[in-house]
Amino acid sequence: MLAWILSACAHNTLGPKIDTSSRINKQEFVSRFGFPGCTISVPLTLHEAVKSAESVGAPQIDQRTDWIEMIDVMNPGDELRNVRCIPRRGPGGVDLIGLFRNSKLIAEVHTVFMD
Repeated sequence: MLAWILSACAHNTLGPKIDTSSRINKQEFVSRFGFPGCTISVPLTLHEAVKSAESVGAPQIDQRTDWIEMIDVMNPGDELRNVRCIPRRGPGGVDLIGLFRNSKLIAEVHTVFMD
C-alpha cells in the first residue's frame, strides 16, 4: 500500500493540465518571449487560476491591481489560462495567467519573473 501511495504522489502533476488540442497559436508566444517550450493550460476557473499562480510563488495574486483590472474586462465566454514558456536549457522563462477571448490573448498577469 505504501508503495502505491508513493507512486501516486510521484506521478501527480503540478499545475494545471496542458491543452494539447487548443486553437491557440503557441508560436505567437514562442516568438514574443523567445523561448521554444511554451505550453498553454486548459481553461481555468478563477479559483484554479489563483491556485496556479500560488503554486509558482505568487501568493494573493487576486489582490494585485493588474489582476483586478484583468478580471474586470472579462466577458462571458472568455477563458483564463496559464501560459508557461521556458528555455530548453539554462535560466529564464515566463509564467503568466492570460485572459483569452476567441483564442486570442487580450490581457495578462505575470505571476513570477524567472531569471
